[in-house]
Amino acid sequence: VHSTAVASFHPVVFPFLIIDQPPPPPHPVPPSLHLPHPSGSPTSSPPSISCHISSSATADPLVSRRRRSRGFTEGRTLLCAARTCELANATRRKAGETSIQGLWEGRLLLYSHTAPIKTKMDFNNTGITKDQAEKIWRDLRLNIKEIQNSNASELRFEELYRNSYTLVLHKHGDLLYKGVKNVVAENLQRISSDVSDTVNEKLLKVIVEKWKDHTLHMTMIQDILMYMDKTYCRLEKKEPVYSMGLLLFKEHVIMKSNVANRLKRLLLDSIQEERKGRYVDRLLLKKCTSMLVDVNVRNTDVYKEVFEDDLLTTTAQFYQHESQEFMAQNPVSDYLRKIEKRINEEEERADSYLDKSSYSKIINVVQRELVTKYAQQLVGNKTSGCGYLFTHDRVDDLRRMFRLFSRVPETLQHIRSCMSALVKETGNAIVKDPENLRQPKEFVQKVLDCRRKYDNFVKRAFNQDRQFTRDLKESLEHFINLDSRAARYLSLYLDEMMRKGLKGKSPEEREKLLNDVISIFRYLQDKDVFEDFYKKHLSTRLLTDNSGDREDEKMMISKLKAECGHQFTSRLEGMFNDIKISTDMMNDFRKDLPRRPSASANADINVTVLTTGFWPSSSSEQCNLPVEARQAAEKYERFYAARNSGRRLTWQTHTGTAEIVCHFKKGKKLLAVHTFQMVIIMLFNDADKYTYAEILKKTKIPERDLRRHLLSLAHPKVKVLRKSPNNKTLAPDHMFAWNYDYTSNLYRVKIPLLNVKSETKESKVPPSVIEERKNRVEVVIVRVMKTRKVLDHNSLMSEVMKQSLRFAVKPIFIKKRIEDLIEREFIERDKTNRGVYHYVA
Repeated sequence: VHSTAVASFHPVVFPFLIIDQPPPPPHPVPPSLHLPHPSGSPTSSPPSISCHISSSATADPLVSRRRRSRGFTEGRTLLCAARTCELANATRRKAGETSIQGLWEGRLLLYSHTAPIKTKMDFNNTGITKDQAEKIWRDLRLNIKEIQNSNASELRFEELYRNSYTLVLHKHGDLLYKGVKNVVAENLQRISSDVSDTVNEKLLKVIVEKWKDHTLHMTMIQDILMYMDKTYCRLEKKEPVYSMGLLLFKEHVIMKSNVANRLKRLLLDSIQEERKGRYVDRLLLKKCTSMLVDVNVRNTDVYKEVFEDDLLTTTAQFYQHESQEFMAQNPVSDYLRKIEKRINEEEERADSYLDKSSYSKIINVVQRELVTKYAQQLVGNKTSGCGYLFTHDRVDDLRRMFRLFSRVPETLQHIRSCMSALVKETGNAIVKDPENLRQPKEFVQKVLDCRRKYDNFVKRAFNQDRQFTRDLKESLEHFINLDSRAARYLSLYLDEMMRKGLKGKSPEEREKLLNDVISIFRYLQDKDVFEDFYKKHLSTRLLTDNSGDREDEKMMISKLKAECGHQFTSRLEGMFNDIKISTDMMNDFRKDLPRRPSASANADINVTVLTTGFWPSSSSEQCNLPVEARQAAEKYERFYAARNSGRRLTWQTHTGTAEIVCHFKKGKKLLAVHTFQMVIIMLFNDADKYTYAEILKKTKIPERDLRRHLLSLAHPKVKVLRKSPNNKTLAPDHMFAWNYDYTSNLYRVKIPLLNVKSETKESKVPPSVIEERKNRVEVVIVRVMKTRKVLDHNSLMSEVMKQSLRFAVKPIFIKKRIEDLIEREFIERDKTNRGVYHYVA
């Protein structure tokens, strides 16, 4: 085969190895160079490639020489590339390799020297005639048909490449492109006929095989026409050869009505069969769907039109029917397991043989039909729905429901609403139960159980989702704050725990119990009420030394400090400091006793000095102490005054306790009593009987306290005193006598105090807390007005509401405090606009 390559004077960058050569000799035509036959013994005359360098006449010999040098170099470039390909192919044939493998390796060799063409091609040389071009094309056409017939083993691809290169170089690219398109179309018409005649059972396999052969053939043809793709197709904006072949396959094979419809039906039926549990060839389905995607080159329109749209429709219909049937016949838990399995199967199916663009679409359809449509029904089912799962602690089923509903986030609201309603319903029952109101410990324990139960659901079933955590918090706050007595009940619960509830517990268990209390404390709006009661209970425990472990008390205070800050616990910490200072002071006092005259050797006193402001406010009413106790108290006063000048002690006898030795007919007993009871008992050293009026006059104990302590001593289960008449009422002439016949199996006997019902209705918020709230709100108002100077009513209300007040404040409460501050001239109204306030300096 002889081929003539005429190099033009226009610069061309060839996609091959460039060999620098010296300027050619002056003769116009170089000698022909012959390529050796690959086999070494040619059966015909050796092919030659003549590289003719022609140039136009020019007046400048230097320019002419440069142009001739450029043309010679371009011709040698083509020659060297062809020779390299020929030698490589000959070597592979000797090694016994197939022509296809040789083709791919040769293609790699060509690509390894490929560089992008950056210079625009301008072919203005018409060195070959149209007849010559058509002759070259006819040879190419025959060889392309051999490729399509899978007879490419004897073809010389480098020669085919040179021929296509020659046609494109001499502006016959249009002839080549249209010719190739027609050849491919003719071959595809034959393939289309074969596919159309194929029975349904073999259609998928046949069309996949035809597609595989076609893409392989187009790859070989593309290698031959590589130069046309990079120059002609790019300049003329034509589809590259390979893409053109795929589009023709779509037009002539796939989109034929008797093929497209059958192909779609077979694919859909196969998927339906797999959903019913039957085996299908997933690899074959994958090849079919990939063919539908690849055949459209730049988009998936064919895939969507032929397959995807109908797949989504049939999928929706299939799961719509199945979900209705299964929902009507099975409980919610079984339905959840079923749809979880179905969704997992669809995900695996989509990964196996559907295009990646179909993944989200098919999963959305399945989720819509199986989850979204039935979400509210699944949650609200009265017999097996979400309420049933919560009630029966079905954590696994709730976790599965959450996992499925998370795929459609808007459906999670149904679960959250159900959980909130159940928490509020449970909480309302706890608050309204009169038995719980009489037993604070039971009230708090049930609240803790409710909180622990649903918190466990949030952690284990709902993956600690923020929305679920927030809804649980709001629901607990709702019912806990329905009754402000919840703060007092929590303090009572903690008081009992600190007295004896933590004994024998490990440090981890103690930590957990205290954290449970803090978890309820967080939900309280009236934290100041809790503070007031907790301070009273703590003071009683500290003064009576009835606390289980001081370290537990300090741990609880540190947790409260972490929640509410230093200001909340400063008084509580001051109480502990007073106890420590008082202990050290008493040790010094006892060491000092031997140096002082002992006028009260029979009385031993233990004093705790309480700093005013740290401890709960108490009555300053005094009683008449016995002589022994009064002398001991005076001795301590002198000792304290000597140590702390300028301080005054006020005895709080209503908070004290005493232990006295009493003589009865059957022996002595050590009675542990309240200070007021000690004062009453000591009276009977002077007489055996007293009337109620006489006891009231001699002791000067407040009457409300005296009634309680007298009835405690005369109680039928105690009977240290005998009352006449023997009833619960008290009158001035009622007689109390010492009971010499008192007996007890114990030497040390603690006399309990009688609980006397208050005649006045118990206030939900203690008066001391109300006064404290007034002060807090007024301080905030004054602080805001001092900063802003002038402020309208709504802005002032808004600023006060923003402050952290540790209690729920109502607008009417703030308004009353504003009026009170106006009366006290801290602020004043504007003279022209009564809705504006001015700060009074």
